[in-house]
Amino acid sequence: MKILRLLHLSVAQAFYGWALREIDPLHPDLPRLVMRRQELADQARREFA
Repeated sequence: MKILRLLHLSVAQAFYGWALREIDPLHPDLPRLVMRRQELADQARREFA
């Protein structure tokens, strides 16, 4: 299960990184995307540290 969790976190972080590069800086969902990406990074750091 831990491998699947790591895979999920990696893919999700890559997706949010891509979305932040592609999205218009004035888009209303930008703060939510930034916050979600940070949450994923924190989860990965907690689980695999």
